[in-house]
Amino acid sequence: MDVGYEATPPPSAGKDWASFWNYVDRAPPTEESDPVPRDILVVGAGIAGIAAALALSKELTPFVPDLRITVYERHDILSTSGGAINLTPVAQRHLDRLGVLAELDRLGPEGGTDVDAIELYSSRSGRSLGSVDFVDEHGNGFGGYKGRRVMRIALSVAMLTVVERSKNVNVVFGKKLVRGKETKDKAMLYFHDGTTATGDLVLGCDGVHSATRMYWVDPDSPSEYTGISFCQTLVDTKKIKAPVHFRSTSMNISRHGSLLASYCDRDHEQIFLAAIVQFREELLPHYRMDPGQDWRRTAAIKQALRQEMQDRFGRSGVPCIRDFVNKADDWMLYPVWQVRPNARWYRGRVILLGDAAHAMPPRDESAAYALDDAILFSRILAKHRYDPLTVAFKAYEDLRRGTVNAAFQVSRRMWEKNRDMGFLEGRLKEWTYPMQVRNAKDSREAAWEFDATKVAIPGMLSDQSSSLYSSERDFL
Repeated sequence: MDVGYEATPPPSAGKDWASFWNYVDRAPPTEESDPVPRDILVVGAGIAGIAAALALSKELTPFVPDLRITVYERHDILSTSGGAINLTPVAQRHLDRLGVLAELDRLGPEGGTDVDAIELYSSRSGRSLGSVDFVDEHGNGFGGYKGRRVMRIALSVAMLTVVERSKNVNVVFGKKLVRGKETKDKAMLYFHDGTTATGDLVLGCDGVHSATRMYWVDPDSPSEYTGISFCQTLVDTKKIKAPVHFRSTSMNISRHGSLLASYCDRDHEQIFLAAIVQFREELLPHYRMDPGQDWRRTAAIKQALRQEMQDRFGRSGVPCIRDFVNKADDWMLYPVWQVRPNARWYRGRVILLGDAAHAMPPRDESAAYALDDAILFSRILAKHRYDPLTVAFKAYEDLRRGTVNAAFQVSRRMWEKNRDMGFLEGRLKEWTYPMQVRNAKDSREAAWEFDATKVAIPGMLSDQSSSLYSSERDFL
């Protein structure tokens, strides 16, 4: 495990512990300084929200012993939707520092499967189109980490297990935000059940349809449908008779969209399928499945989606793909939404992180972006803990906005390739795909090496650009 995020060790004999934090960071507060945030409210218990709570706990606890962080989740229980997600080397490194990776490993087979590469194929012919590699030419992961495919519910369980061990982080379920307001020195959340919560700082981590954004920070930036949807399901490998054509994960390209097929457990007993396909927005209500819905309606939707997948991929030149779509049922449609670039990220005492601020068509780095947000903001807030919140907010946006906007444009271009195409356009897509994959190799590998704990924060001493915890380790 990378120890950059290990718990604070006890004081060492002979060290001037009282002045240590000033040595690595900045001067203590003056009478004109703002109070350090002690009650932090997080809206949303997804990846961004829990990661932000854990990172803030690690960064601020040395300065704020009575720190309280409360995460409010709208659902009554953990959501089981969302299927399997890919964790890049960057995401795994972040999760390791937060203590989550060890909990995933303790889940056994359900903790996910290692992914050395996403293998790319033509669904039409079965021809290899290259690969997105999470290891170097010697089979080593980047910074010691490969990729991993894991069910989202398993990741949520692992993250909440770490929360349970954190003395100053608490998660409260069944709290749907309906509005927020603030005074000069406090912010207040109002929930659907009539209760309220008051704190010094609010983090809106409530996803692409963020209530924090729409009711508070930027009502003029609603979520927008991208025109593309995921159609997802799981299939038992014992049902598949044809040889599986990939080692751990494949992306199968066609002119009718793409089909991701990946093992999602360590024992390779289940295969996660996710078709990335064009769906007209006016059709989405016809495929929506709600709790308590009539079973006949639900069965009809699943059968219609199954037929849609068979029409798109059932004539594949890869035998196991034909097997997948013929054997799989229980498909569910997940429309992909986005928030346009340059939406507002903060106002007063509230800031948006993760998809609430910058939802974009998902890529391999999607989970990593949420974790980057959480860790980078936590470091900045710790550095500017005696300044007005807007100082930390602006410093974060100045560092993050350009990266996010560039990622949005890349994601949009990539996802355009999943729209339905004619015969000739589809063939051209196949022919040019290997070149595009090769040309992007250097930028991908640079992304795998990225480390949010080592991003230089303006105003920090030149030799203190990494996380406070790595600085503390060196000092001790």
